[in-house]
Parts: sequence; C-alpha cells; structure tokens
Amino acid sequence: MALKGSIKEFGLSEIFQLIFHQNKEGRLCLTREQATISICFKDGKIIRAYEGERDQTLGEKLTKAEIITSDQLIIAKYKQENTKKSLEGVLVDLDLVPAEELKRLNRLFTEETIYKVFDWHTGEYAFEQKDISFNPKLVQAMDTQFILMESVRQIDEWPLLLKKVTSRKAVFEKTETGLKQSTIKKEEKKEIQDAEDFFGDLGESEEEEEEGDWLLDQINGQQNVQQIIDKAQLGSFAVYQGLVGLLSKKVIREKKEAYTEDEASLESSFRISRLNKEKALKILTGSLISLITIGIYTLSIPSLQQTTLKAARSFQSVKTLSEQNQRYFIRFALDLYYLKYNRYPETLDRLVQEGLFGKKEKVIQNLKFWTYRLETGDKDKFKLQYKNTN
Repeated sequence: MALKGSIKEFGLSEIFQLIFHQNKEGRLCLTREQATISICFKDGKIIRAYEGERDQTLGEKLTKAEIITSDQLIIAKYKQENTKKSLEGVLVDLDLVPAEELKRLNRLFTEETIYKVFDWHTGEYAFEQKDISFNPKLVQAMDTQFILMESVRQIDEWPLLLKKVTSRKAVFEKTETGLKQSTIKKEEKKEIQDAEDFFGDLGESEEEEEEGDWLLDQINGQQNVQQIIDKAQLGSFAVYQGLVGLLSKKVIREKKEAYTEDEASLESSFRISRLNKEKALKILTGSLISLITIGIYTLSIPSLQQTTLKAARSFQSVKTLSEQNQRYFIRFALDLYYLKYNRYPETLDRLVQEGLFGKKEKVIQNLKFWTYRLETGDKDKFKLQYKNTN
C-alpha cells in the first residue's frame, strides 16, 4: 500500500482509519518543519509513537520525570551499546524501572505524542510497510479507534482549558486557602503514619486521596506547567484539567512574576544542586563527554597536531591539553564504574573489560601513559597521574 502525501489534503484521522481497517503493519512517518514523529502499527493497532530518535526520547522523558537520574541513564546507554538490547530492556535488566511501570509509561508517551499530532494542520505523511516487533511485557498494543475518539474529545475540550491556563511557562502558587488545605492534609497524613508506626501496618486505607491533592502538592511558586507535566506522568490533558479544577476552587493562582523561558531552563539545569558536589561533578563530566572525545581524537592525529601547531600553539601546550582531555575521559569512565558497582576498580584494565570506552582504541592505547591506584583503606578515593615521558 503506497500512502504518502500532505496532511492538509488527506487528514490524519482518515490515514489512521485506513491503516486500522486494512490491518496494516508498518511505520507512519509524519514531518512538519523540524519535527519528525513516527507511529508504529501492527495488525492495525498502534504499538508506539515517538518524536525523533526513540531511545533518546524515552531517556529524556524518564529523566525529566525524575524516574531515573542522568547518571543512571548514562550507565544504561553504555550497557545498551555492549548488549545491543533496547533501552527499555536494559532499564528493566538493571532494575531501574519495573516492567509494568515501563509498559504504562510507554502507553502514556505514545498517547501524548499522538494527541499532539492531531493538532497538526500542515505537514507531510508517509507510511512504510515493514515488520514491527515489540515486547508485550513492555509495550501495550492500543486500539486505534479508541485513540481516535479520545483525540477528538480532547480537541473539543482543549480550548476551554487553555482559556484558564494560557501557557506551559505559567507558574502557579497556593492561595491562603490552598496553604491551609495543604497543611491540613499533611497533618492528616502524619497522624496516619504515626498510627502505623505505633500499631503496625494498618493495611489499605479506605479513604482515597482526593483528586487534585497530588497536583496541589506540586504547586510551589517555582515549577512551571511543563515541569509539572513532566514530573506527573499523567499526561498534559489530565494536568491541565487538574489545574483548572484547583483554580475554580481558588486554592491556587497564577504567579505574577512568572518565569521566563531562560529562567525555567536555568532552574531545570540547576536541579542537580540537590545532589552532593561529587555527584554533580560526575554528571557535569558526562555532559562534556562529546567535546572531550573530540579533543582526544583531534590531538591524537599527527597531521592535525601539525595544523594546530601552525596556528601559533606550541607543542607543549597541545600536549598539556591532550593530557587534560585524556584525564577527563578516564575519570568519566571511572565514575561510570563507580555508579555501577559503588566502588572504583582495582586497575584501569577493568574499565576496558567493562567496555566503558566502547571502541575508543586510541584511548585504550593511551592508558599505558597513566598510573592509577586506590587510596589505602578508602575505596572511594584514587590517584590518577600522567607519566612524564620526556
């Protein structure tokens, strides 16, 4: 089946219906400007939908939701390179995310992505027939008709919600009523916890948490709407509904000094401040890994060394910079090993055996120029020195 053209001429709902009724298997690719969204079908059912590269998108969503940390994602990606498994499978193998929870999140991410594209009025589509494989323990096949009906329902209700919550950059704070309500809820929870501590586990409480309680806890005058959506993992539509409900009860209000886009980004960047300094250095090192790798290779190639020297940089300066780059790269691998085993290795050879350098043969060769030893009686400290080859 050749299916390709403009969304403006042939609507998305018609495309989905056609794939559903003909029980097709393959990938529907939707493009608009710089955005690319892929939707996989099997027997006419929706398997998954994602924007950009699948594993990268999944990793970003899980870290934004604080389900896994940045360093845990780095470890998972390294194991993925060595095992050739999907990122989902590796996360389950490492006990970072339970299989059932990952299955729920995969469905949520897929629904969110599809609801997003139904707001597209322009763009291109192309359907490619191909085999689609998935692990039913981690991915749930979804009824295409249900997704279409839910999309229509949300399209009808979104305008009403957007009149109350006008931007995902908006920041909300509790009113006096909201502060009192939060205090009462905290006291009630503390009383229940104190009773359980005294009498033992009381079993499931018959009183269910009121709708909006969790959302109210997230209103702190700092998080914007998008950050709450990322953390909630309930879907943007549900969060908007909850916010509108809290606004109607007058327990929250929009903060006048709302964050700018740069400020919101800055807050997200400094979320790391909650970690200790040592962990912060590890994560910062991870973010610099691409630049470090480029530096190592660039300074390791003789012809490029000569070019660099001609740019008025002395050989000694180049050598010093190369040494610094190698040090950062080795320390990064050491930190990965520590995060995995909660200790540093006995020798640098262990890093090679674990595959923490991947296929970086040049880095592995350069290990002979370094001395490494653990501090006596302290598994969390080491000394790494470059041998003077002059």
